[in-house]
Amino acid sequence: MKKDPMRIQAHIILGTLILQYLLGMFANMFVNFPNTKNETALWEFAKVQPSVMTHIILGALLVIGGIVLLIRAIRKKDKQWILASSVGLLSLLIASIAGARFIPTQQDGYSFVMAVTFLLAVFSYGWGLYKAKR
Repeated sequence: MKKDPMRIQAHIILGTLILQYLLGMFANMFVNFPNTKNETALWEFAKVQPSVMTHIILGALLVIGGIVLLIRAIRKKDKQWILASSVGLLSLLIASIAGARFIPTQQDGYSFVMAVTFLLAVFSYGWGLYKAKR
């Protein structure tokens, strides 16, 4: 049985999303950002927090992985994977933008957007895997 690179990559993305979620929860519960409105100070603080920086790096890697999976789906002309990876990538991009806005503002709404788009990405890539089995 030949291994499908898109299925393998989707599994890797899903595993990374779980790790990303755990890091985000850890940062949310155990990293106390300074009580300031100074965006530079908040970013400087974030840069020295291992869990936050790992979360940011994984987020960037997830976006890159999402782009690669979408390109593979387009090249293969697989409509189901194109749909799943498009929704997944859009979710990852929105989550990344929300995260980039959360750090300098510390507004909970951005954290909520990250949580919702995480669920949407998990659903999208999971749906792609489900449909790929058929």
